[in-house]
Amino acid sequence: MAAFYPLLSLLLLAGCAAGPEKPADPQLLARVGDKEFTAPKLDKALKALYPEGAPAGAERQVLQRLIDTELMVLAAMDQNLDRDPRVDGIVRQKEQELLLAELYRRGILKVSSGVSQEEARDYFAQHHLDEERRISRILVNSGATVEQIMTRLRAGESFAALAGELSDDPKSAAQGGDLGWMSRLSFKNHLLRRRIFGARIGQVLGPIKEPDGYSLMLVAETRQVSFEQVASTVERAVAEEKQSLTTFKYLEGLAADAQVHEDPEALQLLLTRLSEAGTELPELHKGERSRVLLTAGQTQWTLEQFMNAMLSERDQAEISTPEDLRRYLRRLFALKELLPKRAEELGFRQTEEVQKGLEQTRREALMDRLRQVEVEERLNPADEELRRYYQQHRDIYVRPERINILEILTETREEAEAALQEARQGKDLAELARRYSVRSPRIRRAGGRILLTRPEKYGEVGIEAQHAQVGQLVGPVKSTQGYSVFKVLAKSPSQPQSFEECRIRVSFHLKQDLAEQKFEELIQRLNKKYAGLVQLYEDHLQAYAAARKKG
Repeated sequence: MAAFYPLLSLLLLAGCAAGPEKPADPQLLARVGDKEFTAPKLDKALKALYPEGAPAGAERQVLQRLIDTELMVLAAMDQNLDRDPRVDGIVRQKEQELLLAELYRRGILKVSSGVSQEEARDYFAQHHLDEERRISRILVNSGATVEQIMTRLRAGESFAALAGELSDDPKSAAQGGDLGWMSRLSFKNHLLRRRIFGARIGQVLGPIKEPDGYSLMLVAETRQVSFEQVASTVERAVAEEKQSLTTFKYLEGLAADAQVHEDPEALQLLLTRLSEAGTELPELHKGERSRVLLTAGQTQWTLEQFMNAMLSERDQAEISTPEDLRRYLRRLFALKELLPKRAEELGFRQTEEVQKGLEQTRREALMDRLRQVEVEERLNPADEELRRYYQQHRDIYVRPERINILEILTETREEAEAALQEARQGKDLAELARRYSVRSPRIRRAGGRILLTRPEKYGEVGIEAQHAQVGQLVGPVKSTQGYSVFKVLAKSPSQPQSFEECRIRVSFHLKQDLAEQKFEELIQRLNKKYAGLVQLYEDHLQAYAAARKKG
């Protein structure tokens, strides 16, 4: 029956075209209710989807995609998802960004242009940007799964191997969880930044609550970088900070004009809860949520309203004193409550640019929420479905090959040749690694021992290790980090995993496949439900496609 729906959809569209009078404008290709789809709009969509040039027949497919998009928005509105708190939060966040951008565009807010070398160097030193850390991550969807992973880590299993097996982040899982080198600028959340750079090398942090689940993070290595290596990044950060300070000053002015007053006792209570929470998110006790924290005229903000506003912000302030909290509270209130009113007074809240940005954000948020409600939140495959999927795809559930090596990494070929010569003379390779290797202190302390959980991702070193025999001394091998000399200690061939070992991955893969299937079914249902609103002008579309073909 499912295969019948796409044909039904096209027939319904074609049938709608025969009924209404054909519009005189040949540029008009289709309508959904009052929404018109013109040739210029389809041109824009084709260029966005096919920057190198659209293939033959793409015009009809892309127009159908535009129609489907409009049907999703209609369906979301019919389900009152425009009142959904998640949609509302996304739209409000975008409104703040657009209004602030408009203040800068109109020159009401100004920031000094350019960043001097002295400013950038001072910022580099002040924020300790000479240190970077290599971070690995395992993302899972439940706290119970985190506990299982922690148990396996304590039993001695490799973080990289568990990331490859269990992480719900496909991109980093393929790299053994590796996220690469990060500086303090990489972390907007100051709580997480403090934990990452306060941890010892080799320490696993977590679980860390994230929007898409729970993370465990491994601080794998540390290294020093010079100002010259990161100068452009630092200059951008200084420019962003200058704009932030200008914005903060403006928001503080709005709060002063509105005669915002804070309750000292409520402010102290909130600071206490923030201090008690440490690096975690604070929890308010029973009865504290309704405590009035701030008053401005007839408007009041409770502790709960402040917490909700704080959690909605991408960048949360670092608060350690009552004055820090007071300033942050006033800025946040001004951003959420006072800025929209001032924009209304200045007459640009309803400008075309602001409204266009808000409408685009609202539509995207509605479609995302509809997909969550109609597809993702309904996916709950039974155990028998998981096992059946596992049996059908057993070839992908394989523990990858593992190779243990003992390595000396040097900066130059000459140093690598010298280390290789000493090793051939019988010198202890682990001691040579501790003495000469430029790997992290953790690896040097381990005598240069490294587990290649997915040898192919280690470039030439991994390739050479795969071809070498156990006990063989190899090198020098050029790598992205220098020159490697290593000895193969042991090899574990790839082997099939049991269902229990990869249950989480099976569930993730099956849900992905089901989500695609269910989404297609949703689109088919919407085409059927709203068929009476859709008008496709077939001869206009054919003429448009023919004109494009001629070039």
